[in-house]
Amino acid sequence: MTLSKSKKIVHISAFFGAIVCLSPIPFSDSIMLLPIQAWMIMKLYKVNNKKQSDGLIKGIMTSMTLSVIGKGLAGNLLKLIPMIGSFWGIAINVIVAVVLTEMIGMSVSEALEQNEIDNTKDLMIILSRATKLFV
Repeated sequence: MTLSKSKKIVHISAFFGAIVCLSPIPFSDSIMLLPIQAWMIMKLYKVNNKKQSDGLIKGIMTSMTLSVIGKGLAGNLLKLIPMIGSFWGIAINVIVAVVLTEMIGMSVSEALEQNEIDNTKDLMIILSRATKLFV
């Protein structure tokens, strides 16, 4: 039951990640994607009845900021080209946001279910592994 709830949270987060990437403004989607992914991770903790440490949100935001911005760089640079660049930039960023959010969510969900996360440092390791798979 926890796994199905976790998957639902991950899929909803990926959906909202795709929506924020529809913005034609370069780099605005990267900023809006971070809170969605942080919310997802906090919800996954709650569904798995895990305690959230005080530095959890700060740790999430710190570790994922460069990753999310870097992964969307190609799409955001394309958005700088009027008309066609905006279309392809948005398309690339939507795909990147959905795949990245799904990978992060499923990795964290699986680690929480297997009790692999005891503190913020463990979470950072899981996030690092999940985002490295994307490169």
